[in-house]
Order: sequence, then structure tokens, then C-alpha cells
Amino acid sequence: MSKEKTGGLAARLARVASLAAACAIVAVIVLYPRLIAADAASVPHGFLALLLMGMSAAWVHGFGFVPERRVLRVVFSPLVAWPLIALGLWGVFLR
Repeated sequence: MSKEKTGGLAARLARVASLAAACAIVAVIVLYPRLIAADAASVPHGFLALLLMGMSAAWVHGFGFVPERRVLRVVFSPLVAWPLIALGLWGVFLR
């Protein structure tokens, strides 16, 4: 891990937003999975996978881990995590 950048207020708020989004997704999936689908056959697996990938990237970003490799810094950034979460939420709940 490279030296952690403390960043400004905007960077801290982005980390808090990522962590809050990841916590909310986990809470919904763990506490009330029927919100996603009534049975296992009707789960929108593709969109749920996107939602979970975005959630995972949000966890990494939210806890402040900064990978050394540039590709991984992009993958675990809010630029990737938030659109994946948005697309997954749209596909799971609004489609």
C-alpha cells in the first residue's frame, strides 16, 4: 500500500459516502433479502452482480485503502464504484 493520502474535505466526504452506500446495501441484502426478489428464481443475477461489485469497490474506497497500481486505484475509486452501484440499483429495484 502506498502512503495514504489524507486528502481534503471532499475526499473524506467521498469516503464517507462510499462507506455509507456499502453499509446500506449490505443491510438491505442481509436483513431483508425479499426486497430483491420473492424467490431465488426471480433474482436479477446480472444486475445484482454489478451491485455487489460496486459495493465491494465502495468498501475498499470507504476504508481508505489506496493501491499502488494505477489500474487498481481506478477500479477501487468512486468513479467506478458509484456508477456500478447506481446501475445495479436500477436493475434490481427499478427495472
